[in-house]
Amino acid sequence: MGAFLQLPVNNEKYGRILHITDTHLFANDNDKLLGINSNASFLSVIEEIDKRHEQYDLIVATGDFVQDGSKKAYQRFASQIKKFAIPCVWLAGNHDNFIYMQEVFNHYRLVENKVVLLGSKWLIVLLNSQVVGQAYGFLAPAELLFLKNTLERHSDRTALVFLHHNPITSSCSWLDQHILKNSDELEQIIENYPMIKGLGWGHIHQQQDLKWHNCTVFSTPSTCVQFKPNCVQFQLSNQDAPGWREITLNADGTLKTEVYRISNNRFLPDLSKNGY
Repeated sequence: MGAFLQLPVNNEKYGRILHITDTHLFANDNDKLLGINSNASFLSVIEEIDKRHEQYDLIVATGDFVQDGSKKAYQRFASQIKKFAIPCVWLAGNHDNFIYMQEVFNHYRLVENKVVLLGSKWLIVLLNSQVVGQAYGFLAPAELLFLKNTLERHSDRTALVFLHHNPITSSCSWLDQHILKNSDELEQIIENYPMIKGLGWGHIHQQQDLKWHNCTVFSTPSTCVQFKPNCVQFQLSNQDAPGWREITLNADGTLKTEVYRISNNRFLPDLSKNGY
């Protein structure tokens, strides 16, 4: 199930997490996803994060790193993330080649950690919802058992859980065909383990901020193209810029989270596209 990681925090009163997702990178710098140069938009996100001069304890990256399936695209992601000089944990999305991810990320020392103990108060758990060859998500029985066992083992901590696929509807019918198919089983765990105070995902290229059984749940925008909210059919958004999310974990078990987007957005999608 991967290695175990324990991290101090810069201030014991809280921990800070940078959440990045759905970069969809290419080996070729000229390639585009739905009209957007995703390599360039990712670099723009990294540059704006860097300019903020914020301190983070951990980066969580939740899948769909590459669009073309190439090792070089994974290398692009890892080489940029390493510039932050803080630990990065990651999980696979439906577009990812897990073998390539492991090989490249291990080379860059982005070790496969599925459990992080952050400071003395928080537990971070990463779940694999990837179904190879399918766009939808599913948490295998072993993955659900792993989550429950980890929560039991660290029952004195407050938990924040990440996966790739959305476990609740996105308000886009076409996207929700590719939802987490057994979200009811995850929901039961959230109900039975009130220590889970946060749940985050990517996949839908949109921002959501909701409550689910007294748990703060959220999706984070892609670093490239954004999907238009509240649509029955596939539609791209030319209003929402590429972005990221920052999460503050407090010692009292509460969390605060906010989405940021690049300014002066020059990454506009090709609205004539009807799928990808």
